[in-house]
Amino acid sequence: MFGKIGRITPASSGTNPLRANNLGGLIVEGGYTDVTLGGKHYFAFCQSQNVALYTAVAAIGLIVYNPPTSGVNCIFNKWSVTVWATSAAMTGMVLAISAQTATPTTVTAATLTGRTLLTGSTGFVAGSAIAYSVATIAVAPVVAWPLFHNTAAINTVGAEVIGGDLKGAFGAAPGTVTVMGALGAAGVTVDLGLTWEEVPIGL
Repeated sequence: MFGKIGRITPASSGTNPLRANNLGGLIVEGGYTDVTLGGKHYFAFCQSQNVALYTAVAAIGLIVYNPPTSGVNCIFNKWSVTVWATSAAMTGMVLAISAQTATPTTVTAATLTGRTLLTGSTGFVAGSAIAYSVATIAVAPVVAWPLFHNTAAINTVGAEVIGGDLKGAFGAAPGTVTVMGALGAAGVTVDLGLTWEEVPIGL
């Protein structure tokens, strides 16, 4: 049995050969190398961003909109948050989701967004989903998953990065908006990051 070295034509039916890397190793699902090299892994980053309470329809934080016509599910993976200035009343952050059939209004784009295969500081290739730092959405989101809890008044003393990996356990279907939002009360001056794979519907 032999594996084809390199990429193959994507298919949702039929039979494909096994795939191998340039050293002869079998390529299997798991990890992010293959989806990054295949141009299907995306990220969004918001720098020094205020973060609204997760229920806010005037959303502020990191917002990923998957349009109803995108043809893909957004499967979430890595997330990271740095609370580097005092947020006295924010007690954590959550991943929240809501239905969104129309493009959000009053938007500000995320600081950086595009494929995780980085090619420089400009020219990021956008996916089907759109990432914002500010957006007005239709319906208040509900919590899908807690990300972390923090003590009040985290500040610039010391250092911390809070992060994790959802490992594809949650995804956003077309016609949804996903928000990384504050728990307890709004936060200030927060760095936010999130990655996702865009998987065609039906796969």
